[in-house]
Amino acid sequence: MPSKYAKGHVRRPDKDQLIRMSHHRHGNMLEAKLAVPPPSTWDSRKHGWVGPVQDQQQCGSCWDFSGTGIVDIAYNKAGIGGGPKVFVLSEEYTLSCCRNGGCGGDDNTTVLAYAKAYGLPLQSDYRAKYGPYPDPTNCKIPACAWKPTMHMYKITDWGFADGTSAGERITPTPAIKSAIMNYGAVGAGIAADDAFQNIRPGTVFKGSGATKIDHDIILIGWDDSKGAWLLRNSWNTVWADKGYCWIAYGANAVGTEAVWCDVAP
Repeated sequence: MPSKYAKGHVRRPDKDQLIRMSHHRHGNMLEAKLAVPPPSTWDSRKHGWVGPVQDQQQCGSCWDFSGTGIVDIAYNKAGIGGGPKVFVLSEEYTLSCCRNGGCGGDDNTTVLAYAKAYGLPLQSDYRAKYGPYPDPTNCKIPACAWKPTMHMYKITDWGFADGTSAGERITPTPAIKSAIMNYGAVGAGIAADDAFQNIRPGTVFKGSGATKIDHDIILIGWDDSKGAWLLRNSWNTVWADKGYCWIAYGANAVGTEAVWCDVAP
């Protein structure tokens, strides 16, 4: 039986090595940031950093929306680009112009690696070249429409919120909170089974016990009184609470291999 919504997380074969490299480069910095106690609640939308919910449609490109979304938020946090209503980067560019798994799936770190090396163009600039993403009739990915005149927005760096060991696992709650406070959001994996796909609006999803990571999402906040993360999805605003949901810490392995990115003001 096909899923109600498209997913698309495929773990990179070099992920363990990337985690070890991240810990080597960023471990001391992240430990220092952990010393700052987090508040009991956080919502990056209230800081004006989070743009509109996106829609991956029936393309297995969750990885692209997760990675691109946290770059958007990092830029808005840095106060560059004009704010979340206008500064929205292009997922189409990565799908069409960069080496990746396309609608067959990939990993959100693929976007971050390209964003650091080459940058991403604005959605408004890139879509103007060939129209909306993607073809809604067959989800065909158009040919690359990048032009040298497009401004490319790079990130300064990226890494894992907790890189103390390799192997697919849930990032500790304090590390995710620290990364959200310092970088605005994290991209992370989740087991997006039927129960997750059918979350009822106004509830806190407690989990179904699913553990197979097959979807990448964004975490933008938390509420300790709920014991839950504020999750932003890429299934349009018809899903859950207008594209968001509250999900209990660790439910359905949410927060697996959480990643952050940074932009220098």
